[in-house]
Amino acid sequence: MHELFKKYLENKCSPEELKLLLKEFDVEDNEESLRTLITQELEVEQETSSFTTEELQDVLAGTFNAIKTKLDSEKINVVAPVVPFTKRNWFRLAAAAVFVLAVIGAYLLVNQTPVETPEANNRHITNDILPGGNKAVLTLSDRSDINLESVSNGTIITEGGTKISKLNDGQLVYNTLEEKPTQVLYNTVKTPRGGQYQLILPDGSKVWLNSASSIRFPVSFTGDTRKVEISGEAYFEVAKNPSMPFKVNIDGKKEIEVLGTHFNIHSYGDDGTLKTTLLEGSVKVTSLKTGESKLITPGQQAQLNANGQIAINKADIDKVMAWKNGYFNFDGADTRIVMQVISRWYDVDVVYEGPIPQREFGGEIEKNLKLSQLLTILEKSDLKFRLEGRKLVVLRKKMAQLP
Repeated sequence: MHELFKKYLENKCSPEELKLLLKEFDVEDNEESLRTLITQELEVEQETSSFTTEELQDVLAGTFNAIKTKLDSEKINVVAPVVPFTKRNWFRLAAAAVFVLAVIGAYLLVNQTPVETPEANNRHITNDILPGGNKAVLTLSDRSDINLESVSNGTIITEGGTKISKLNDGQLVYNTLEEKPTQVLYNTVKTPRGGQYQLILPDGSKVWLNSASSIRFPVSFTGDTRKVEISGEAYFEVAKNPSMPFKVNIDGKKEIEVLGTHFNIHSYGDDGTLKTTLLEGSVKVTSLKTGESKLITPGQQAQLNANGQIAINKADIDKVMAWKNGYFNFDGADTRIVMQVISRWYDVDVVYEGPIPQREFGGEIEKNLKLSQLLTILEKSDLKFRLEGRKLVVLRKKMAQLP
């Protein structure tokens, strides 16, 4: 068991070896041996005080389902239970913490929910903020708005020869009723901060909108191309139609053209990045500033810089798609990026007391946590937070402790 445990902490376990290790840890008689291994690891890694069991549970509260999902999909040789601490060695300790809790009964490979600690429950009890959800506003061709969160399921309206329906919470569907509509009308779907939504366009293409994003499109596609416009972040699964290419205009800066493919577009103004990531098919990316065009293949990402130049890089698909799959992926993110993500999902304004702390985070955390639970996890670094209504104040712990 000792050798397998060390291999696990070094990210060298095969799926079969990890299953064997989990089986060993599930044996009650092995609890003392496990505690000894954990203690030895903590003594090596930690410079100051050690974690208590309660603190380990606190950490695990936001990572349980992420860990279990990765185990279930056998993506378990990548050290699944990473937690957003600022030092890489803490990842190993978090991994060890998972096994401690597995033995003492807080983490089992069955359908259970994360453990909520008193600290997580009481931290912001008077003004805690819930995670985002299925919220969006539909703007019709006459510029009238419909709040999709409050509208009932079923047909909402018919315009331009297309029936617009809400099938279930968080999904909007367009069904073209006329083969040749007499006029082309445009709709816009916009998610606020704290919102997300899914659409099925008139051609059957599927679109997932992240928070603070929008898409403008015709209620029926005519002519020889299918054109839409987006801002923010969206994932597309485009219906194949070789005779009618699908084009996406991104903030008036970049255009991509596809026939049938799966891709993600990230274009938030506050982080200054414009990225197109391809999962399936092929995409031609064109800079509207320079006219430069490049083809990308699955697993690649095209990034447009301020000068309109396109750079092609290998993509981290799990990281790119985390938002759609219900997770935050903070791997390699600095404090500013992490706070931008939190601001968009929890609809809070982030302010800093003092300079922005220079930290690099990592790991994957569920998006369905209350804000207090997420902050409890992030405070395992040297950051401290104060919530004032919908204003989130960020400061360093050392600064917070000054009189």
